[in-house]
Amino acid sequence: KREGVRPVELWVADAARGLMRIRDGECRKMAPPCGALCALEQKIFCAGPRWGLCLSRETGATLYDFPVPTGVCALAGLGGAVCALSSDADCVQAYGPGGELLFSAPAGDYPRDLCASPCGRYLAVAAGAAGEILLFDHRLSCLQRRRVAGAACAVCFLPRALAALCAVGDGELSSRLLYISPRGVSQEVLAYPGAPCSLCALPGGQCLAGCQERAFCLRPDGALSCAYPCAYPARIRATRMGPLLCDAWRGEVRRMEGGCCYRGEEPCDVCAFL
Repeated sequence: KREGVRPVELWVADAARGLMRIRDGECRKMAPPCGALCALEQKIFCAGPRWGLCLSRETGATLYDFPVPTGVCALAGLGGAVCALSSDADCVQAYGPGGELLFSAPAGDYPRDLCASPCGRYLAVAAGAAGEILLFDHRLSCLQRRRVAGAACAVCFLPRALAALCAVGDGELSSRLLYISPRGVSQEVLAYPGAPCSLCALPGGQCLAGCQERAFCLRPDGALSCAYPCAYPARIRATRMGPLLCDAWRGEVRRMEGGCCYRGEEPCDVCAFL
């Protein structure tokens, strides 16, 4: 550790190796292979094939487990609840402090992504082949449906819009990034011939869109700022150490501007703490 540099703690959901914690230079397996991850207060939540786990971030001990549908592809904290999106069951579910099921709602056709609003009151879901972005309240009551071109693959909240990353085309897919205003007006800000992967809101109203072989950074007005190489950015997370990209093909978690933080087999999600 360099003098004056605070240590970084990483939690990585590796679909092949397991839930990995990297702290104080040690990489340790904390749970079986999982594909989704989120942090809520001082707890870490992960989801595997049919199970969810809640772990203490401090000790790494499992606090409780709870059943989830198969095919959970994303987790997010919403208020005091944890929401799980299932691509197999085509639903989103909210779980309480002890893992009890609070609410459940249909979420499209093979939904792919969810994101909680910064205020903690709303949840946006990319509803997959249904071609919609769904907006829910904390009870998972659907408030809005916004149609998009193609299949909705990723979503995030921006200060004045929802960003939606969509897959367009039959066979060989291309990506379209849309900004959707509160009134439902859509503006296409990016078109790319590679397949869509993930989205992330950055400070200052910027947006980071991950597509096959590239991650694109866009300014608040939708203008392209820069692009970074990444084979397959399965998940992008904004952290205090900067954006982290889970490259599932290369088995790495990398900083956006370079530098490998984790090498494994199939990293799908990451949380970082300073």
